[in-house]
Amino acid sequence: MSDFPYLVADELRTEFAGRGFVVTPDVFDAAELRHYATVIDAEVKRRTTDDHRTLAEKDLYEQSFVQCMRLWETNPEVVPFTCHHGLAGIATQLLQVNGVRLWQDQALYKEAGGRETTPHQDQTFWPIGLEPLVSAWIPLQDVTLDSGAMAYVPGSHLAGRLKVVDITHASEPYAILDDPALGGIPPEPVAVQAGSVIWHHGLTVHQAAANRSAQTRRVFTVVYIGDQARRIKAWPAYPLDRAGVQVGEIMRGAGLPRVWPPGEQWPEPPNQTSVLVGPQNQVE
Repeated sequence: MSDFPYLVADELRTEFAGRGFVVTPDVFDAAELRHYATVIDAEVKRRTTDDHRTLAEKDLYEQSFVQCMRLWETNPEVVPFTCHHGLAGIATQLLQVNGVRLWQDQALYKEAGGRETTPHQDQTFWPIGLEPLVSAWIPLQDVTLDSGAMAYVPGSHLAGRLKVVDITHASEPYAILDDPALGGIPPEPVAVQAGSVIWHHGLTVHQAAANRSAQTRRVFTVVYIGDQARRIKAWPAYPLDRAGVQVGEIMRGAGLPRVWPPGEQWPEPPNQTSVLVGPQNQVE
């Protein structure tokens, strides 16, 4: 379709369908990314200003990253980034649907010395079955293998929903990489330059490396779901419960705006939201 601001090449769509992740290069120019990085940095600083703990004083989950969710709901300057037409259009093309809704956004800042992110699937955390879901992983600076790069198990999304990994480490984590369904295929690390975006399917097994650099690794993510997707289970899920979405209903309402096709105005955030720092059933 010619109306997409960023047209995804056929070979990238094929790669995503077969491998469950893909890099789209040069989505943002340097000036645009620098602007939004400044806005996101400020919002993360605002939310975490009272946390003076060292990395060693945090629990294992928090040692993986500083997590701030739904920034678009608390900072209007973030809205054009979270609801970015180029990003939403890419998500629509990769999922091969007619439109997408916003599931959530979040900042994931892995501090210098931060531990690796435990391997997992995203989609198993939510009551949405096999509905079409994709995450945009947007580096706000170049990310190297030493500074906390992502790694993905190629083709793992084709294995379907595996056992849920306890990413908070409240119980013994499930070693998902040992699941026979993955056939022993190891995660493939992906270094990425600022301006590009990594996309992964909701069922792709992935993790992030430890940050062995001297700087915080700054990343923003946006998660999209097909605009006709329905809630499959009744178990708690914050965005669905807040919007009053019942089992069997299309997932829409407060906090779940349709972002492709785009409207004439930016979506309005809900009037209220919860505390948005720390574990929220979604990691990178």
